[in-house]
Amino acid sequence: MPLFAADQITYQINIQGLEGEEFENARNVFKASSILENKKSSKLISLTNLNGRIETDVDLLNQIMRSEGYYGAAITDQLARRNNEFEITLMVTPGPVYKYGDIKIEFQGTIPQEDIKEKLNKAMLIKAEQPARAQPVKSSHDNILVMLPQLGFPFVQKIDDNFVVDHRSQKMDVTFTIDTGPRRRMGLVKFEGSETVNESFLSKFIIWNEGDTYEQRYVDGLRNRLLQSNLFSGIDVSVTPRDQDFADINVKLTPARQRTIGTSLGYSTAEGVSGEVSWEHRNIFGSGQRLNVIAHAAEIEQSLTSRLEIPHFKRLDQTLSFEGGLKRQNTDAFLAYTVNTQAGIDRVITDHIALLANVVLDYNVVTDALGKNDFMLTALPFGFRWDSSDNLLDPSSGLRASVITAPSFGVGKTSFTFLKSEIRASGYYPVTSKKNVVLALRTRLGSIVGVENETLPATSRFFSGGGGSIRGYAFQRVGPLAVNGDPLGGRSVSEVAGEVRFKFENNLGLVLFSEGGNVYLDTMPKFSDFRWAAGIGARYSTGFGPIRFDIAFPLNKRTGDSSFQIYISLGQAF
Repeated sequence: MPLFAADQITYQINIQGLEGEEFENARNVFKASSILENKKSSKLISLTNLNGRIETDVDLLNQIMRSEGYYGAAITDQLARRNNEFEITLMVTPGPVYKYGDIKIEFQGTIPQEDIKEKLNKAMLIKAEQPARAQPVKSSHDNILVMLPQLGFPFVQKIDDNFVVDHRSQKMDVTFTIDTGPRRRMGLVKFEGSETVNESFLSKFIIWNEGDTYEQRYVDGLRNRLLQSNLFSGIDVSVTPRDQDFADINVKLTPARQRTIGTSLGYSTAEGVSGEVSWEHRNIFGSGQRLNVIAHAAEIEQSLTSRLEIPHFKRLDQTLSFEGGLKRQNTDAFLAYTVNTQAGIDRVITDHIALLANVVLDYNVVTDALGKNDFMLTALPFGFRWDSSDNLLDPSSGLRASVITAPSFGVGKTSFTFLKSEIRASGYYPVTSKKNVVLALRTRLGSIVGVENETLPATSRFFSGGGGSIRGYAFQRVGPLAVNGDPLGGRSVSEVAGEVRFKFENNLGLVLFSEGGNVYLDTMPKFSDFRWAAGIGARYSTGFGPIRFDIAFPLNKRTGDSSFQIYISLGQAF
C-alpha cells in the first residue's frame, strides 16, 4: 500500500537486550537523548525521515554502549508496518564489558617533581581492570584541571585524552598528555575600584608572601573574603603571567551600597503587634566596620540598641564588637528597665565553628512577684557555635548548635554569683532529593547554679512559651506560676520541637509542627511534666526569606491559657 503525503506516520519503539539492572543508566540516557522518543508526537509524513531518525538513534545507542564500556556491542534495527502504524525494534547485543588497561600520565614541556606526579595520580578516578566507562575518564580529566592550579600551574597549556581499544584483550588503555607550562610563584595583587575602602584593610586578605609557590586556594580565599565583606557588588579576579615565573592577581571591584534602612513587622496573639526599624552602615570608618542601630517596639517590649563590629581585628576571621542598648520589658512575669553595654570577640575557627567571648555589664530595675529591686550585673559569657546549615532564614539541610556558659556576678540588696549555661541545637534533614519536604528538629537545655531562685533576678531566669519557644502557650507562661498566676521563671529549662516543612512550586509552603518543654525551679533540667502544643502553618517564599503564619494549640492547658495562639513573622520558627 503506497504512502501518501497526506498520511501521518505513527510508531512505537522497543529496545531489546538492555533489560538488566546493569543497563539502567544506558536506558535512561537513551530515553533522554533519543530523537525517536523525544519527537514521537511531532508530525512525520516521510518514511525517509523515519529511517533517518532510526539511523541517528542506532548511532546514539552505539555511543552510549561504548561510554558504558561495551566496545564490542552490536545494534540492529527492525521496522514492521501495519498500515501507517510502525513498530520499531532496536536490538542490542552488548557483548562483554571492556576493562581499563594501562593508565598513564605523560608530560610535555615542564616535567613536574615526583610529589606532584603522585598527587595527580591520586586525582585519577580510574584504575586498571575496572569497567572502561567514559564518565570516570572525563571526571579524571576534570580533576587534573582542578588539581594543577592547586599545585602551582595556573596556566595549563593543554590536556589530551588518548584511548587505545584492543578488541582481542578487551582492554582500553588511557593516556593523559599534559603540558603544564612553568610552575608559577605568587606575584603582585592589584586592586581596582576599591576607592571607598582602605587598601590596608584589603591587604589583610592577602595571606601569602610574594614569591611563594602559586596555590589556587590563596586566590579563592581572597575572592571569598572580599565577597563575605559585603562591601562589593561585583568581584572579578583574574590571574596573569609575568616574567620570572610570577603570576599576578588582578582584582576588579564594584563597590556596593554601604547604607541600608530596614523595617519588619510581626504579630502574635500573646505579644501583640511588633515592629522594627534598623539602619546599617557597612563601612563607616573605611575598613569594613559595621554600625547597626535598631529600634524595636512591641506591646511587651521596647528597645533601642546599637552595635559596632570591627572585622578581622588583629587577625583574619576575628571580629571585635561593642554593643549598647536601652530596654523596657513589661510581661506577666516582670516589669524591667535595663541599660546594657558589652564588648566581645568572635573568632571563626573553621567553615562551621566559631568561638566567642564577651564582657557584659547591665543595670536593671525589676519589679516582679518578689517586689522591686535594682541591681548591677556583670557576666562573662563564652562558648562556641556550629553552623553547617545552607540558609539563614530557610534552612533545608545542615546543623546548628551553640553552647554558652556565663559566669555572672550581681550587686543589689545583696551580692550574688551564679553560672548560667545553655545549649541550643537544631537540625534540618531533606526527605526528598529536591528538598521540597524537610524535617526540622530543635532542642534547648539550660541550667543556672550557685544562687537560689528567689535571689536570682527575674531578667536572668529561664522562661518558656511564645513564638520563639513553645508556640501555643502565651509568652513566658510555660513553667511555674505565682499564686496570682504570673510566671515565676526558673533555674533550668528543657524544650524540644519538630516540624515537617512542605514546599510547593508556587512559592507556598505548609508546615506541621509539635513543641514541648517546661521550666523548673531546680538547677538541672528535667525531661518530665512537659507541656505540649501542636499546630499548622503556612509559608510564602520571598527572595529574602519565607513569611510565616502559624496557629498553635496547647495540649496541656492550665487555667488562664488560651485555646490557641497565632504568629506572623519573617523566617522559619527555627
